Amino acid sequence: MDSDGTTSGDPVQPGTAQPDSEVADLLARIEMAEPSEAPLLAQLLARSPNLQQADGPVALRAARALSVHGGPQMLSIAGDLAARAHRSGQAGAGVVFAECADKMSLLSGRPQQFGTVVTQHLGDLVLAPVDGSVDDESRNRIGLPSLAQRRAEIDRRNRELSRERADTPGLPPGQRMCRIWRDPSPELLASRLEADPAGCWADGDELTFVCQSDAAGVLPGPVIELPMWRIDEGDSGSQDSGGDLWALSVRIERLPEAVIGYGFWPLDDAGSLLGGQRGPVPHRFRGPDAPPEHPSHPDGELRGTTQVHTIDSTALRTKRTVTVYLPPQHSPTERLPVLYATDGGMIGPYIRRLDAGITNGTVPRFVLVAAHSAPMGGYGNERAMEYLPGFDNDRFDRHQRFFVEELTAWAAQTFGVSEDRSDRGVFGASDGGGHALAVGHMHRDKFGHAIAYSTGMPPNEQMSWNAAEAPFVHLCAGTLEGGFHQATEAWAAWLHFAKSPHEWTERVCGHDLIQWIEELPRAVARAWS
Repeated sequence: MDSDGTTSGDPVQPGTAQPDSEVADLLARIEMAEPSEAPLLAQLLARSPNLQQADGPVALRAARALSVHGGPQMLSIAGDLAARAHRSGQAGAGVVFAECADKMSLLSGRPQQFGTVVTQHLGDLVLAPVDGSVDDESRNRIGLPSLAQRRAEIDRRNRELSRERADTPGLPPGQRMCRIWRDPSPELLASRLEADPAGCWADGDELTFVCQSDAAGVLPGPVIELPMWRIDEGDSGSQDSGGDLWALSVRIERLPEAVIGYGFWPLDDAGSLLGGQRGPVPHRFRGPDAPPEHPSHPDGELRGTTQVHTIDSTALRTKRTVTVYLPPQHSPTERLPVLYATDGGMIGPYIRRLDAGITNGTVPRFVLVAAHSAPMGGYGNERAMEYLPGFDNDRFDRHQRFFVEELTAWAAQTFGVSEDRSDRGVFGASDGGGHALAVGHMHRDKFGHAIAYSTGMPPNEQMSWNAAEAPFVHLCAGTLEGGFHQATEAWAAWLHFAKSPHEWTERVCGHDLIQWIEELPRAVARAWS
């Protein structure tokens, strides 16, 4: 057999190619092509009828070419070729097969099987989720390291990158935060932790978290979601004083303006939250140039009242819980302004600060009516189905009827709140922010204010937005929120070019309750003072 796969002396029909010649030619062209040309050549390779006969080294080369240049739709072809090459004993073919299988799993929304795919998060290399269906012995048979070895290599590389960033001023292009590492001594960190038991301090634009824990790992959630690193303490140890010492240092853009809530959440051996649950957020870092805090009453007691009601909704075909806040000495005859909110189950921290603001005169008297989101345990993300258009049109429309018609009529009858458009607002954060914008747009004749914080839903270019009829939109998002910040900022730009009344506040925060509960009193004051 000759090098091109043919046998000398075999008759060749005029005008036909040898079985492997077209494939070999395309592979040679792909391997020498410019990056912009390779995808088109990969398409020609995938359509070649001779590819089905490729075996051995040719199949392996074709698998690599299609997996690199062919795009997601060609991964199954590349995987089949790699499997064929692996069966024929080609070194490295098993790895290519595993890479194709893992990419297809992740693209379909499932965890990977073999652990070959590494992604990036805030500049760190991160092993994409692994489902545990393949053991280390099977990985070894196809030429892959164990998962522990894979994670150790990722950790080693992350430390190298973090040391390089520590020695380079500023942030990587396009990033507002990144991990840095200066190999701090355990003695220094233990000393700083003793001086600041909350375990967080700033040095210029660098923020350091330190804690002690006997868990397999620690995450300082919810904003700086990068796993902390265990500090090697040699013979000194720290088991008698609360567990191992863990640390994380990050460089943050505009750190003096930041307000960041954090707790130290334990991780399991795979780097996942222990028990799959996010932990409490008992601590807060506040930079010297951060916005003034809106505190609760020092004694923790409300001057107004909170009530919890259950409404039997015809539109939702079920009962829905509603939390209502009434200011001190409320009377139904006042016809106070009213703010209708989503996520009533999480409204407590907002109420405490709003109540304190009403008491000290920085927030006007108003009524807050907060409908709870759909109960957990239903089918899919019911909260998004109800709050955001496009997920489930029927569910969204029925929630709109409940929120806009049933809830407002009930509140007007029960508490005497104003029904004037200028006295009515809608509020939400995250998916609730998308809901506030949807309600404000679709029912602009009923609401004069839409307070939307950290929405993940950018404006629709096809949307008809009449500035003369639109509500005043109050926007806020944090620079450390990624896509939520981008979508909210897009709304600010949209409203600016539409000359629609709005207020856009950008804070140095993450997707964190603290920014929303501090900004809501300001928005209410802006609306109804």
